[in-house]
Amino acid sequence: MSKKTDNGIWFAYIASLLTPITLMASGIVAIIYAGYQMNKGTNDEVIDSHYYAIIKSFFLFLTFFVVLAVTAATMSGMAAGLDYWVDSSVLDKVYAAIPIVGAVISVLAIGTWFVKLAKGMQKLKAYQPIENQ
Repeated sequence: MSKKTDNGIWFAYIASLLTPITLMASGIVAIIYAGYQMNKGTNDEVIDSHYYAIIKSFFLFLTFFVVLAVTAATMSGMAAGLDYWVDSSVLDKVYAAIPIVGAVISVLAIGTWFVKLAKGMQKLKAYQPIENQ
């Protein structure tokens, strides 16, 4: 069963995909728009499930990146403080590796986010709802 979808849901998906590039500005616009559309109550359950999935994934990954940033900052501060008191080449290597590990984790998280959004778009194209993940 294929029904015609309006361009609003596609706008929300595209804005979500651009979130890392626009430094979250387009993602914020996408979730505000999705919330507005859901609040209007004029969409069916399939479209609302996609709007909900966009909102849910944005906040899930926003939370992840906040936790990652706080963890990296804390670890950097602890390593720098320890390096002040103890001179060790191992600590220097740990301190230098923290941003690399954070970058790898971030790339994996963004990749996962893109995969979820792509799967959502495929389901929308087939006019299928998104199940709770």
